[in-house]
Amino acid sequence: MSSDTVAGKTPSKRKYILLIGVIVIVVAGWSGAWAYGRTVLVDQLDMQFGRFSEQGTEVTCSDLTIGGYPWRYEIRCDELKSLDLSGSESAVGGLTAVALVYNPWHVIFEAATPAAVSVPLAGVSGELSWETARASARYSTEALGKVDVVVTKPALRVQNPAAEARVVSEKAEFHLRPSPETTGAVDGFFSIDGLMVEQLPSLTTPVDARMHLQVLNGAPLLSGADLRSLVLANGGELPVRLVLAEVALGASRFGGRGDLTVNGAGALSGTLTLTLVQPGDMLSSIRPLFPPNSNEFSIVESLLSSLQPTGTDHHGDPAIEIPLLIDNGLMRMGFVTLGRIPPLFQAGS
Repeated sequence: MSSDTVAGKTPSKRKYILLIGVIVIVVAGWSGAWAYGRTVLVDQLDMQFGRFSEQGTEVTCSDLTIGGYPWRYEIRCDELKSLDLSGSESAVGGLTAVALVYNPWHVIFEAATPAAVSVPLAGVSGELSWETARASARYSTEALGKVDVVVTKPALRVQNPAAEARVVSEKAEFHLRPSPETTGAVDGFFSIDGLMVEQLPSLTTPVDARMHLQVLNGAPLLSGADLRSLVLANGGELPVRLVLAEVALGASRFGGRGDLTVNGAGALSGTLTLTLVQPGDMLSSIRPLFPPNSNEFSIVESLLSSLQPTGTDHHGDPAIEIPLLIDNGLMRMGFVTLGRIPPLFQAGS
């Protein structure tokens, strides 16, 4: 009889006990690592809320919970609110963020409808609802790397003391990432499909819009830098390239491209080339917005009808080209002043 048998433990039993011990050690180690990661995550959230506070925006999250053990981290916030120095408020009904333990640098967000915003100084309030609202964010150890946001069936209701409007669409998307072609630049993409304004039932053709904006030397924005600080760090002028802006209404397309700069006061300057392809559908759609026999509409119609294509748009189609000059926010087309673009931020803010 072997000594193992005498001791009451066969070799198979010893292997079984060893396996159990290894499993216990692995589980304990994994649990400890998950708990440590949770602590780091809490510290990062506190730090991010602190950064918002330093920039003048108080962000609060009610009933914050972190779960998901053992394979992921799941952060739930029943209501996310923000309040800035101007008194503007926003709130989201609920927010969930999920990251896998073995890939914490990729976070998936999902927001619960609706979101509300109030801007007391402008007397404006609004509510945004949706069918689904999801975002994907990829991080590095120092900065945000890539963001993708997709909202289906968004509906925005905006009101002030004088009027109210409700805008709906099929889908809206936003993408932000470091430029793959220009070192140090950041590319932003925005698109909205099937846009309709319910207060304008005569506009029966939905609108599609998209924009590609590139901020040169904009990489610090992905690390949390604010726009004003970035402008000052670039000597008071930050170059911005409008790669593409386009609004499509039926067969008509209205676009723009060009180079701009943002100065220390938040004002835009530069020159854009506007393009207009087949204006007929656009004229037919906006006609009901004017009174019958309107002189204003007749002037617009006559002007556009008299212009001939002088170039092409980004699709390569013949297009009417119109230069637009922007000088410290003031827009001019030839000798005609069209209005002023508000500053992107307040000087000194």
